[in-house]
Amino acid sequence: MTAASPRSGRRLPRKHRLMLLLALQILVFGLGQAHFNPMKRGIVVDVSTTPNHVVT
Repeated sequence: MTAASPRSGRRLPRKHRLMLLLALQILVFGLGQAHFNPMKRGIVVDVSTTPNHVVT
């Protein structure tokens, strides 16, 4: 018995290859945008000018 090559009968259809390529492009583009245009996330708290005022 000979071992079958790993590619025989297991090739992805063209539609699946295109979907994987699109997902990779979206991932790379998103990482590039995050690197060049970072959005600072967080909670903005306004500082009160009233003395002894507690923000709840």
